[in-house]
Amino acid sequence: MTTQIRDPQFATAVNEIATSIEWPDTSFALSIWEIAAGTVVAFYEAFATPDRVMLRHALNGIAF
Repeated sequence: MTTQIRDPQFATAVNEIATSIEWPDTSFALSIWEIAAGTVVAFYEAFATPDRVMLRHALNGIAF
């Protein structure tokens, strides 16, 4: 927040939200097999659909 806050209640609410945000648990991770299966499915979907935008997204890694 800036040094000149007009609404202290708003600043307090934003501060509470900012402090309540937590990173996900570090135990959540994908195995190499899940990554490989997701990649295969993404490319299959990209080639199976007539819309070539999906292929472009798959190649950019967005579809996964």
